Amino acid sequence: MASQGRKLPADERKRQILQAALEVFSRKGFGSATIPDIAAEAGVAVGTIYNYFSSKHELFVTVIKNLVFDMPLLNLFEQITADNFPSTFKSIIQNRLDLSGDSNMPRFLSLMGEVQRDPELKAIYREQLIQPTISRMEAFYCNMMDSGNIRRLEPSVIVRAIGGMIIGIIILKGLEGETSPLNRLTQEKVVDNLASFVLHGLQGKADDNGKEPI
Repeated sequence: MASQGRKLPADERKRQILQAALEVFSRKGFGSATIPDIAAEAGVAVGTIYNYFSSKHELFVTVIKNLVFDMPLLNLFEQITADNFPSTFKSIIQNRLDLSGDSNMPRFLSLMGEVQRDPELKAIYREQLIQPTISRMEAFYCNMMDSGNIRRLEPSVIVRAIGGMIIGIIILKGLEGETSPLNRLTQEKVVDNLASFVLHGLQGKADDNGKEPI
């Protein structure tokens, strides 16, 4: 528990509250956890939490956002261009697969179960995280189609298929644990295979220079 008397900068105080919320939500679940519980864990007054978050629902979704949408990932999205798309796409896959080894991944999977059970949580999660991310990815896909860099397919389908594949790999690896065949491969090999599959499909063939077609 943090010291209540120590004055912290706003961003550090917010991180302190989010860490406390992660601990409490993981331990008690969303339904049983209370703002006073989180305040006690963080060592702050209840009113301090409401200076940063309007409700327990918003605090919960922000905890999940911090677990999944880190700054390196957001920076990678900002860097994508037509020229660096293949290499940056591989970096994005790498970033996501790194989550499978994160000590907080079991907590994340547990918290996602809470989202599924609470309609208000699901709505906030969809509006604040899913829809903005999907819209951003669809806009990028459309730009790449218009420039002739990728095939003309339905963006709403392709973007969700790619996201679902990466999420599925992370979940499967977690469920299989140490017995997962993915653990017998280097992370680089897994990333290369996933990127090649997405960019070139099952029947993609290399040209005379050894370059696989998009």
